[in-house]
Formats: sequence, structure tokens, C-alpha cells
Amino acid sequence: MDHRATTAWIDLAAIRANFRHLRDIAQGSIVCPVIKADAYGHGALAIAHELEREGAQFCSVALAKEALDLRESGIQMPLLIFGAPEHSSSSLAIRLGCAQTIYTEEHVRILASAAKSVGKKAKAHIKIDTGMNRQGLPWTKARSFAGLLADYPEIFVEGIYSHFADADSPDPSFTDLQMKRFSIALESFGRVGITPKYRHIANSAGMVLYPKTRLDMVRPGILLYGLRPAPNIELPEGFEPALTLTTGIVYIREVPAEESISYGRTFTTKRFSRIGLMPIGYADGYPRALSNRASVLIRGVRAPVVGRVCMDMTMIDLTGIAGARVGDEVLLFGGRTLPVSEISNLLSTIDYEVVCMISKRVPRVHIDSKPQEE
Repeated sequence: MDHRATTAWIDLAAIRANFRHLRDIAQGSIVCPVIKADAYGHGALAIAHELEREGAQFCSVALAKEALDLRESGIQMPLLIFGAPEHSSSSLAIRLGCAQTIYTEEHVRILASAAKSVGKKAKAHIKIDTGMNRQGLPWTKARSFAGLLADYPEIFVEGIYSHFADADSPDPSFTDLQMKRFSIALESFGRVGITPKYRHIANSAGMVLYPKTRLDMVRPGILLYGLRPAPNIELPEGFEPALTLTTGIVYIREVPAEESISYGRTFTTKRFSRIGLMPIGYADGYPRALSNRASVLIRGVRAPVVGRVCMDMTMIDLTGIAGARVGDEVLLFGGRTLPVSEISNLLSTIDYEVVCMISKRVPRVHIDSKPQEE
């Protein structure tokens, strides 16, 4: 057993199936999968290539560097960068043929200047703030922003978009309000001749729960990876979790009763115990907050995490698992047997955070459980 046997396994068959299901739900709207943050920890390059083979017409990322990595790996499909344009990266994004997000006068000037330096029109998507209050042009200022853009022919407005703050809530009132505000902003742009090809606002929860929000394009993120959009929403039927995180038992210690385990002596054995050591810790993205709370699967049987999770190692109680030995594979989370949601519930967080915090030192291995014929 390699003492760094910890691996994140990503099933491309699940990604394919989830993308196809999203396309069915979209009912004609273009599906623009969100693959920022290394595809939510799933490995953006492999995911993007799989999506391109599946006929994806668009993908979105957060940073120009993420777009550059995709282009250098051979990705040709259109890309949207969510992050605001910067002097240091806008020219590069234009050369890469990427659309950039704008919502301030400064963004417009940066993009126009970069377009002039490159000698090529800049593609832009205008971000409208309809209630998230994070980034974006206030929806009430659409008309004045449209007037500003008239002075910058270097910029081609390819899209206008917004982002839901609360689409996963059982109360639809704020989502309805955001949609109304977005419609008003679109009308304001339309009155001065700005009618972009792509109008988009729906995220994973929005596109599933609010069909009227699908418009020209939808931007699913978490559902592409087969994970639930929020703790209060069960994973919709037809989606499959793509990622499993595994490690192995690298050492077993026999510990008498009344002995403490790990830092802080937070766990004490109540009986003669077999304690297994796993080569994974919080530096790998297995949080310290799971100490004495989580369990793992070995040979189909649950084994509790005992003592504090360390930076590189975690201990588990193997006493109740007959035959457990060094070299056995351990499922930390993933799939349906020990779902990511179990971990996120223990941490009082969301599925997004659990998969995104798997660190770079954990190798991502992409497999295909249902290979397709060429």
C-alpha cells in the first residue's frame, strides 16, 4: 500500500449522464456548465474535455487563468469568465476568445483598452445585481450603463446575466422578485438596441425548480457533479454523484482500554481496541471538525473516526470489523453509500465546500465506469 494512497476518483460516466440530464431539463436552453475552482474539485481539464465531447456549447470559469489552462489543454468551446476584467488579464482573455464580465465604467474602460491593444473586439456579458448584493450593475441603472456602452464600439455585448441568491429556498418570493428585476433591466437594454444572444440567470436550483428562468442559457454547477444544490433539497432523480474519496489502512495498533488517541486526548478507548491509521488529514481536505464525529466504510462496514484528525493522518476504530488489515481500501465519502451530504451535514455546510476543499496534493483519477465505443 502506497502510504499516500489517498485518491479522489471521478467517474466521467456520471458527468456525462448528469450533463445529458441537465440538457433534457433545459429544454432547448444552452447548458453552460460551471467548471470554476477546478470543476468544484473534480479536475477541470478532464471534465471540460468530456463536456466538449458531449457537445457542450459553452462553459464558465471564475478566472482568466482558469480559462488559459483550458485553452492550453485544447478546449475550443466558448468560455465565460465570471471575474471582473483586470488590466493584467483582459488582453489575454480577448486573445483566448473568452467572454468577460462587466458591470462598472472602469470595467468598460479596461475592456475597451485591451480590445484596442489586441486589435480585436472584446466579448462581454453584463452582470446585473438583482438582489444578491455581491457584484453586478444595480438593476435600476441598466439604462445609463447602456448609454455608456454606446461610446465603446470595441465591446460586443454577447450576454446579460444575473445570479439567484435564494433559488433553493422553499419560499419562491425573492426568486420571483429577482426575475422581475432582471426582466426590467433587459427591457431597459432592449430599448436602446442591446439585445444580446445570451440572457441567463438560472443556476442548478433555479433551472430545476423555476422553468421560466431558463431563458437562452442556464448555468448549472453542482448538479453537473451529482450533488445537491442545498441541504434542504434532495438530489433530484436522474443525477449520479461523480466523486468518491478513498484512502487505505497503512498501520494498525492494538490499544488497551483506557488509553487516549491523538492530540488533546479527546477520545479514550473503552475496551481493548484495534486502531487503524489512514494517510489523510486536514491538509488533504478531511476537516479537523470531523474528529470523533465522522465514520468511514471498510469492507462495507462503518468504522468511526476516533481522536482528532491530524494534518496528514486520521485514526479509526477497527475493533468491530473482523479481518480488517493493512492495505484495505477505505471509503471516506462519495457515491450513494457514504454520500458527500453526510459529511456536509456533519460540518453544517454545503456539498460544494466539501468537494472544493479536497486539496491539490490529493490526486484526481478520472475513470469511466461506462466507456463508450469510439
